[in-house]
Amino acid sequence: MISDCVIEVKNLHKKIGKLSIISDVSLKILKGERIAIIGANGSGKTTLIELICGITKPTSGKISINSDAIRIKRIGLQFQEGYWPAGVTPKAIIKYYVGKRANSEEIKKLIDIFGIKAFYNKHLNNLSGGEKQRFNAMLAIINDPEILILDELITGLDLKIQVKLINFFKEFLNDKHKTLLMISHIPEEVENLCDRFILLENGKVINDLKVKDIVSEYGSLRIFMEKYYWQSGE
Repeated sequence: MISDCVIEVKNLHKKIGKLSIISDVSLKILKGERIAIIGANGSGKTTLIELICGITKPTSGKISINSDAIRIKRIGLQFQEGYWPAGVTPKAIIKYYVGKRANSEEIKKLIDIFGIKAFYNKHLNNLSGGEKQRFNAMLAIINDPEILILDELITGLDLKIQVKLINFFKEFLNDKHKTLLMISHIPEEVENLCDRFILLENGKVINDLKVKDIVSEYGSLRIFMEKYYWQSGE
């Protein structure tokens, strides 16, 4: 793996029984790149991310992640539901993540930006889906990761919060030259946060395109997607 390549996937396959979920996927993500994986429900997006993160194992193929990022725990993950026990609170989880920094101005600012204060002491099983989503997004960046992996960052959130999170992550990525891999089906989110997008269909990569090229030719990513990949009314 070349030095600038932080994530590399080669000939990846994932099967459940005879059903192929991911089929011969290969991709490279260079340091500082921001890539979205786009596809319909059931296209294999979340499975691909889980394979890259090591949450599930591939049937065959190879996944390489920059060893320095792994060694110093500089990978930030955000999944819509998260993987924490239902009976713990955001306060306890933040303390687990950052220790004595939990009461620092830096962490207080993040709690304010992501709107965590309103449910800071509630058990996770009492939080709404949107609250869990915002909390998991905050956890992804709380330790200033080099590689950021996001799963449907703003899906299902109200418009005001969507705009706030997009603006925050855009500034975060620009200021610190982070590497981003994200799942999204919202074209405006991809336009604002990503420079490449990969189209996944039935577990296969069918296109790997630059956002700026598509926007330059079609005016917006949404117009391109509606013209070539989305059925009328979707």
